Amino acid sequence: MSKNRYILVIADNSPEMNIALEYACARSKKTGRKIIIATFIQPLDVLTTQGVTEIMKNEAREEAEKTLQKAADIVKEKTGDLPALSMREGETIAELKKLIEEEKNINVLVLAASSDPKDKSPGPIINSLVTNEITNIRVPIMIVPGNFSIEHIAQIT
Repeated sequence: MSKNRYILVIADNSPEMNIALEYACARSKKTGRKIIIATFIQPLDVLTTQGVTEIMKNEAREEAEKTLQKAADIVKEKTGDLPALSMREGETIAELKKLIEEEKNINVLVLAASSDPKDKSPGPIINSLVTNEITNIRVPIMIVPGNFSIEHIAQIT
């Protein structure tokens, strides 16, 4: 990566992904930071033949590429810039930490909390990071409420 400073956003096709991207784009325009979008392909935990496993891995990779492209399109539309993209295979939190350590220009992680009023958890990534990893991550974590509207984000950024 270049000498740009990056805002990291996770692309996971959740409803919250759009809110996190919206906030990251608004901050990018205000601060001149670039955006890096990461997606994670979970390891397969199935007992099957090697051929079937390869097909499943390829399908997961294709889905991850679509998710990255969708997120990249949003960033391009909102900021006019193409984001950097990262696709990693492995357990999400472990790979997220590795990415942040490897890419020294990442200086903030933007996540959006779950907006489901029935679910009291902010989401699995936020939950894991703030309960288990908060002292093991070198960048601040910006958690945006998942019920923010585009207008609200524009007002606060």
